[in-house]
Amino acid sequence: MSVRKYHLLKLKKDFFSRNDIRIVESMPNGKDYVLFYIKMLVESVDQEGKLRFNDVVPYDENMLAAITNTNIDIVKSAIKVFTDFSMIEVMDDQTIYMDRVENMIGACSS
Repeated sequence: MSVRKYHLLKLKKDFFSRNDIRIVESMPNGKDYVLFYIKMLVESVDQEGKLRFNDVVPYDENMLAAITNTNIDIVKSAIKVFTDFSMIEVMDDQTIYMDRVENMIGACSS
C-alpha cells in the first residue's frame, strides 16, 4: 500500500488581522481579492510558493481566473494590488512567487 503525502496550508489565527490583508479587504471588491489571494496560496503549496502551469508555460490572468473561478477583472486588479503591496512577485519568467507560503506549509501522510 502506498503512502500519500498531503501538503497543507496553515493560516494563522491573525491572518485577517495582517495590515496588508486588512487594507486589501477594505478596498472595493477587496473581499474578492482576499479570496483570490487565498486560492493562489493554496494553488502554490505544492510548488513552495511558485505559481506556474508547467515548466514551459506560466499562468496568465485568464488561466488564473479559470483555475480559481474568479472574474477576470478581479484577477487583473488583484494582481496589481498584490504586486504593489509585495504580497506576490512576478518574476522575469512570469512565474508568480508567493514568498509567505513557505511559512504556511505543512505536510502529513496517510
